Amino acid sequence: MKNSVELKQERAGFITEANEMLELCKNETRNFTSEEQVSYDEKMSKIDELKKSIEMIERQEKLNAEIASKVVATVSNEPKEVRNFSFFKAINDFTNGKLDGVEREMHDEAVNEARSAGRSIDGLGIPSFMLETRANVTQGLSAIAPTNVLGFADAMREASVFNRVGANILTGLSANTTIPVTGSSTVAWAAENGAAADGGAEFGKVELNPKRLASYVNISKQLLLQNGAAAEQAIVRDLGRATAQYMDATLFATANSATGVPHSLGQMATSEITESAFSPLASIMLDFVTAEAKLAEVGGLEGNLAYVASPALMAQLKQSAQVAAVNAGMQGSLINGYPTFFTNGCTKSAGVSADFFFGDFSKLYMGMFGGLDIMVDPYSVAVNGQTRLVLNQYMDWGVSDGAGFVKATSLLAA
Repeated sequence: MKNSVELKQERAGFITEANEMLELCKNETRNFTSEEQVSYDEKMSKIDELKKSIEMIERQEKLNAEIASKVVATVSNEPKEVRNFSFFKAINDFTNGKLDGVEREMHDEAVNEARSAGRSIDGLGIPSFMLETRANVTQGLSAIAPTNVLGFADAMREASVFNRVGANILTGLSANTTIPVTGSSTVAWAAENGAAADGGAEFGKVELNPKRLASYVNISKQLLLQNGAAAEQAIVRDLGRATAQYMDATLFATANSATGVPHSLGQMATSEITESAFSPLASIMLDFVTAEAKLAEVGGLEGNLAYVASPALMAQLKQSAQVAAVNAGMQGSLINGYPTFFTNGCTKSAGVSADFFFGDFSKLYMGMFGGLDIMVDPYSVAVNGQTRLVLNQYMDWGVSDGAGFVKATSLLAA
């Protein structure tokens, strides 16, 4: 079923067509023909039907939003209980069929969250609010566009880039989500009594539909029984790091990794530059400056601007600032005053070339659909004294304006 935004757009189309029919008859000073009358009546009937559908869908969307807000409120009011959650205890209890305490409460929250998204939890559920912390603002980025940082393992913040660049991370989504995007308007001079030109401000949209990210890990049954805090943190940290690194690799790649997965930023970015011929300690920095100029040309030099680059470019960037002996260039974590992040997720060809992106990351929307679904399988690797955990997470992302990002491939050799 279409969401309320799509239904409103469809209804607006019928209203426009009906109005055009009336204007035509008015200009020709006549009534509808019999065929026109039938067509007009059909359009009006469709307009009324869509109005009822929109009211119904909006009501359901409001209810879904209320459910999500109540879930977040529950966590903020009971932080102590959440801190008492034990990943290992949850796995052991789930395996033995006696899940209780805060682990049971969190599982039930995950089940309810999945149900509102039209899915079911097949294993042990961890709700989405346990995968996030309070919004924070990366130093140097806009204070009016905070980043929600995922908190499933502290190391995720250290190992990943996607959650530090100032993107809009939407957690706890319960259904396919459409984000309306306002288009650009134009103005023009007109004669005193002349007709105004059409400003052409059309609405676009970012559509987020759940895509499945899956993995599995084998854990020693003895380790689970010992329930050591240090071991538990190490396992959770490793799961978080693996998930984050794979998201970076998919998001910052030049091309899509496969069909049916979220698009890479390399595919979504539409602003292009002509890269420089390689010159030691100079050409790569020139490419970065050219990317800034390109974004300025399309009116995109504002917002949560940042660089994301392959580590293969780091040495040249750091040394070029020293050779130039000026205040521009790379200083600490900044290039020309903009935050800069390095990730192996950016495509590279060893010794030949490497990619980087420059853009307004407030135009990047990342959606997390529900929490984490962990299938606890005590049988597949039981002969090895292990329990297998199969993890499923549903997510998607998109950009509101591809022109707000420049993707470039800098040469590493002549």
